[in-house]
Amino acid sequence: KVHILGGIGLDLKDYSYSPAPVDPVNFLFIGRLLKEKGIFEIIDAIKIVKHKFPNTKFTILGGLDSQNMGALSKSQLDELIAEGLFEYPGHVSNVKDWIANSSVFVLPSYREGVPRSTQEAMAIGRPVITTDVPGCRETVVDGVNGFIVPCWDAEALAEKMCFFIETPTQINPMGLESMKMAHQKFDAEKVNNRLFEIMGLNSSYEKIG
Repeated sequence: KVHILGGIGLDLKDYSYSPAPVDPVNFLFIGRLLKEKGIFEIIDAIKIVKHKFPNTKFTILGGLDSQNMGALSKSQLDELIAEGLFEYPGHVSNVKDWIANSSVFVLPSYREGVPRSTQEAMAIGRPVITTDVPGCRETVVDGVNGFIVPCWDAEALAEKMCFFIETPTQINPMGLESMKMAHQKFDAEKVNNRLFEIMGLNSSYEKIG
């Protein structure tokens, strides 16, 4: 018999809900700057959105990976920053603060487990735009707490970004749905208890320490 648990979950006590700032709308991507994370799609989508809504803010968090053939290069990154397409603080330690200061979380990845960064964004109460691939699609009910777009489709990604810019009143209601879903699906304690049930152990174990 096979059981699918999904993500290992989060200690939700470490994540406080906060309403999203929406003026201006600020989109956040967290991940290494790799092709497989959808970095090139998000860059193309940003260009589309900026053409229509030049004041929209975008923030990209994550390190360069010069050893990876599919990585964004340092020269490409420098050029994009010089164009003013997005803010790039690089790799940061205070990820939760950046999520709290964002409006919408975006991860157009080609493949994932259940992305921890998305779970964190949901726990803080941010709507999510992500791709229709295993792992990512488990984080979104399309139209409820965000949107699922086809993989490799910058135009579809830009379209959903534009939805939030044009209807910012949907950001916090969808973000609340994300938070509810995080508590239902990504609570580490519930995930652990489910694992104990599957293993036939008593889930009300005593915590050590």
